[in-house]
Amino acid sequence: MIYTRPELLKLIHDTRAVSIWNHDTGPVFWYAANVPGPFYVNTEMIIGAELSARLLREITAIVAGTVDAQARAEQLNALILGAYKTAPSWQKLIATMIDRARTEFPAGDFSIISGGERRDWLFSIPFAHDAGLPHLFLYKNKTSWCAHPVAANTVTLHVSDLINNAASFIDLWQPALNGLHIACAGNLCVNVRGENGLKRLRDVGQKVASLMVIDVDYFRHLHAEDLISRAVFEEIAIFFASSKDWAAQYLIGKPALFDAAGCDAKSFERLKHFVAHDPWHLRAGHEQVFAALQAAIDRRLAAAA
Repeated sequence: MIYTRPELLKLIHDTRAVSIWNHDTGPVFWYAANVPGPFYVNTEMIIGAELSARLLREITAIVAGTVDAQARAEQLNALILGAYKTAPSWQKLIATMIDRARTEFPAGDFSIISGGERRDWLFSIPFAHDAGLPHLFLYKNKTSWCAHPVAANTVTLHVSDLINNAASFIDLWQPALNGLHIACAGNLCVNVRGENGLKRLRDVGQKVASLMVIDVDYFRHLHAEDLISRAVFEEIAIFFASSKDWAAQYLIGKPALFDAAGCDAKSFERLKHFVAHDPWHLRAGHEQVFAALQAAIDRRLAAAA
């Protein structure tokens, strides 16, 4: 059994693998480009928020605490596959990914599955297990390990949670594969967020297949399925058309929505950058808002000093 598109839409929405903010209460989401937005993609939550959080904590502990590569891989496999065997919706998701791979990539086009530290492994390890293929672990320190000998000119399919800017694949995983003389047939992921990562991958000759693309049509389909209101869809459509117009209409007049005092450390750094650099040129006409944000930033910095 695999997920139909409507079922997958509902799964992503219900698990908050794509979260949508409330523009009346906030707080806003922050992106890696140091700009705010009305939605955020946490693909790993598709297997369950508590389960994914626990597994990521334990994955981090195993990577940090186990020096021997074989022992580390065995622990990671046991952790992830142990949880996977108890989660029917996760199993159905992986079956859907395998079905997509069979559709998008010719039979015999790859003989191993690669996945990068850490979130990729929630999908690449069970994919490899169910497909009956070896799994190649790729680490952020540019090392790798596979339980089966990997010959030069082997071809992998890279399986991941999300393609956003494709920075991890281009900066870490592809150089590691090149160092092993392993070719990559392409990237298969659950979600694609934005065009930038797709373009970067295609520019380096990588084919991309995904279960879902998080674009304006995704939110249009959510509305058609009565999973979000028309007002929410219209707001997000404005964001896709012009992030500056979205901010001017829904965000910039309400400093409290930035949550300068209570946001997490990463969001706070992005907020500071946004206020300091004003990338959307919103300060003119909103001087009091920017002054209020700067005052809130200064209070938090003073309290931490």
